[in-house]
Amino acid sequence: MSATTAKAAHSLHKSKVSQPTISHKKTKFDDSFTDYVTCEIDTEKINPSDAWQCKPILLDIEGVETEIRRDYIFDEYVIISPGRGKRPYDTHKNRHPLIETADSPRLDREKEIFSLKEGPDWQVKVVENKFPALTLNNPKAHGKQELVVDTPLANISFAHLSQVQIERILRVYQMRITKLLKTDDIAYVLVFRNDGFEAGASLAHAHSQIFALSIVPKRFLEHSKQIEEYYIDKKKEPIDDIIQFERVQKQRVIAEDEHFFVMCPYASQYPFETWLIPKKQVMNFNEFNGAQIKSCAHHLKHLTEKLTNAQISYNFFIENGTSPHYRCIVKLYGRSNIWGGFEAATGMVINTVPPESAASWFKSKSKSN
Repeated sequence: MSATTAKAAHSLHKSKVSQPTISHKKTKFDDSFTDYVTCEIDTEKINPSDAWQCKPILLDIEGVETEIRRDYIFDEYVIISPGRGKRPYDTHKNRHPLIETADSPRLDREKEIFSLKEGPDWQVKVVENKFPALTLNNPKAHGKQELVVDTPLANISFAHLSQVQIERILRVYQMRITKLLKTDDIAYVLVFRNDGFEAGASLAHAHSQIFALSIVPKRFLEHSKQIEEYYIDKKKEPIDDIIQFERVQKQRVIAEDEHFFVMCPYASQYPFETWLIPKKQVMNFNEFNGAQIKSCAHHLKHLTEKLTNAQISYNFFIENGTSPHYRCIVKLYGRSNIWGGFEAATGMVINTVPPESAASWFKSKSKSN
């Protein structure tokens, strides 16, 4: 890093960031929000031929520059660097398929907690985690872990389930969140999914996980503080400002309907990072109504299907709010790269897939490129 770049980066921590490069067309958008969005620090022109190529898909990166970006509201930074995707990887063609066999563990045979049935047959089942890190009888690691078995069918991915089945899974999430939050000394419930080896999955059968924690993770508490400070200062919902900002920008919007705004965030820390944002202020996922669940399932199916068909592992999780203006958002992260020493040391991620390119790819008709 040059001395000029280092100085510019350092200055960001001492003053408000400057306005990012945006369209100069006249709009009614409140430009004050850009004070909370990052600026360019140092840029380098990237040729379209240098597109990210670790997986057999093509991304349009024309006009995308290498730059350090700051989150809309939080003091979190990422380096968007599409050119680094051209680096050679000795193992980038290796796949780690998780295939269910007769010898695979039968998750549905673990101790049942709850099941959603149609007639005598279960459609979604919640079971105890056989190897929990947290238990209700351990005061030093108090909490609870559950597995949600997404389907009785073998060797079918979440993405290839029907939308109706995904809706069932989401409704089970709601029921378990509600139930667990009523448990003594449980402060936060996290629902997440690891899909694919690179995303941390170790079992082939389609399933999700639930962690009921006795503490609220510090990251969420810090976010809550900044969100509430933003609301006090601006007298506006911060998420609504983010939605309006991205509507004006247009480049990172994937879809929008009556209930959800779906986009790749400006300072995406992960390849293909996507946020499913409810348009109405809702703190907790268990508050979603039937129409919102249906819409959420529709968008999740489309997004995960694109990733699964391209053999890209992913995580998704439900980030519930922890204060009145902290909106519940369903977040999806592609896991196509491995963090190295720089990320481990600094906490700043180098993302080789620009969110503008990811959004365009998600909207493309082809399932594989």
